Amino acid sequence: MSARFVNIQMRPVANSIWKDLYAHKWPAFHDCLNYQGLQDWCHLYRETLNGRLECTLEVFDREKKLGFAMAAMPARLQYEARSYAYVARYLSACEVPPEKIPACERHRLRFCPESARGQLLGGHPHASQDGDAKVDAPCDKAAADPGMNFYPYRVLQGIEGLEVGTGVELQWRTMQEGSPFGWWYGQLDALTRVGDGLARATITFRHFPASSRWYRLEVVFGDSKMRECSFGGYTGGILEEGKIAET
Repeated sequence: MSARFVNIQMRPVANSIWKDLYAHKWPAFHDCLNYQGLQDWCHLYRETLNGRLECTLEVFDREKKLGFAMAAMPARLQYEARSYAYVARYLSACEVPPEKIPACERHRLRFCPESARGQLLGGHPHASQDGDAKVDAPCDKAAADPGMNFYPYRVLQGIEGLEVGTGVELQWRTMQEGSPFGWWYGQLDALTRVGDGLARATITFRHFPASSRWYRLEVVFGDSKMRECSFGGYTGGILEEGKIAET
């Protein structure tokens, strides 16, 4: 009876310990699960370790290809214990081979940027969202179907909080039907309000040489519309205080 009583009394403490262990081992997964308000961290730890839990996250430096430098791209991720690696299945209009990301490179992963979650995840914390963590669902239909309720396909609205001279992240996607937005890091060099909740921004991507056609871009943003991009593809919204450079 004493052991049972102690077990009951220790449950809240034990769950807190499991939560801390989980956050230490899989920080990006933890951010995703914690946002959804999931609580049984011992169960979540076991499911993640066994590869039965999948989250939609964003991956910096996709496949370490030059074309994805200074960008974060959405993918469905699972942990593969036998290889001490994450398996990233990129959301794409075309089939892309999975990338294995060593556990030591977990800094390349993040959950949806905190300042954008209220909009892109479609509500408040602890709400169930399409595209969030799935247990026993490695082939999630939400990821395969680019419905606008799935956050990598939504346009971030608004023009507030942006300061000229600071880093920002621009939503950009290819022209292929079904492609999601990625985040592309640059510096905000100019910002002009043009009315009706819209603004015009000039962004420079300084990891390209100044002579490159990819160096400077002018975009109109602020509403829910995608707009054609002079680089090709489409642009969406702009996120203040871009974090990609910190990785």
